[in-house]
Amino acid sequence: MNPSGLLTLVECKLWKNPEARREVVGQILDYAKEVCRWNYAHLEAAVRLARHDKDFSLYRLTRGHAGDLDETDFADSVSRNLRRGRFLLLLLGDGIRESANQIAEFLGEHAHLNFALALVEMAIFQLPRDHDHSFIVVPRVLAQTVEIEKAIVRVEEGRVVLLPPPTKTDEIGPRPKKISEEVFFETLDVDGGTKEAFQEFLDQAKKIGFYVEPGENSLKLKSEVHDANFAVFQTSGTLWNCDITSRTARLGHPEIGEGYLSALAALLPNGYVHKGPSQFWWTVKIRPNRYATLAEAMAQRDRWIDLMRRTLGELVKLESD
Repeated sequence: MNPSGLLTLVECKLWKNPEARREVVGQILDYAKEVCRWNYAHLEAAVRLARHDKDFSLYRLTRGHAGDLDETDFADSVSRNLRRGRFLLLLLGDGIRESANQIAEFLGEHAHLNFALALVEMAIFQLPRDHDHSFIVVPRVLAQTVEIEKAIVRVEEGRVVLLPPPTKTDEIGPRPKKISEEVFFETLDVDGGTKEAFQEFLDQAKKIGFYVEPGENSLKLKSEVHDANFAVFQTSGTLWNCDITSRTARLGHPEIGEGYLSALAALLPNGYVHKGPSQFWWTVKIRPNRYATLAEAMAQRDRWIDLMRRTLGELVKLESD
């Protein structure tokens, strides 16, 4: 459980043969199907029973790791995610060999659940005898299905029709968002027009070499080259920058990050580069001293995309040099 009310269900197995592998995939999907019928009270009661602790509280447990957390909002988030079947499903095994394509056949049967599935191999190595028969366990994520389209639901003449996902030769749209990205958009406090423009902006950014890294209350926009951080968007509807100047400085070219921030500030009315004591915290702000809003930034989204493309080209050149 995380502070956003998202649950992770984990199944640990010894993977001995193909039949066992297929069965365990179906098993964890069945678990998810059952758990999505619960609400917050059902989940808490089940955990109390398993822990033999009648005073156990999901909220108190999570608050201990999250600091300031509103109990009502947390309970609502948990119930909403349960209802939507929004889980991360982890299969942990000692020697997984099943490919994502072979496993995908199980997903269509559970298309109503909004889950992400990952296979994690726990490779186990025994140390020599003089190490008292100790072991080293190395986890490796072998497959994630967050980018696999599970099904298409279409309404035809008042009837709901469930279709298989398109083949590789079919026309497909933008890549699906990860679960935590969907949660960010649900809680993003901006008007519908700004939210739609922001989604188009992210889609454009992903096409030219960027990816998003969702957090609990934020969304980072990062380049696939050198993993540079180009912006941090908050669910409150504001944005700021961090690390891009310090990252390019570590690459020996601080002028790339400084130039990006200066150009971005020039796009925004009354924008300027706020330079803190550490380059890590250099960011674009709006005079006299506030963060830019998403609405202000989206008014310049095409010019911002061009700026990111140019800056990314500079980073690519560094990599080739």
